[in-house]
Amino acid sequence: MSDFDPGAYAKQAAAAIGLPLHEAHLPGIVMNLGLAAKMAALLQQMPLTPADEAAPVFVAGPRK
Repeated sequence: MSDFDPGAYAKQAAAAIGLPLHEAHLPGIVMNLGLAAKMAALLQQMPLTPADEAAPVFVAGPRK
């Protein structure tokens, strides 16, 4: 994770999709991308086995 630069990523991603990025918004974007990177690093540490499968169907809310 040490080579991930959230500021550079935000600017490059915004430019790639034609999204205007105001400098005043950059600190918050950098903070959130950094937090997301830390959460992803924690998830990547979990070992997975072939028995660990994604749920085939996600249903939000109680079943009827």
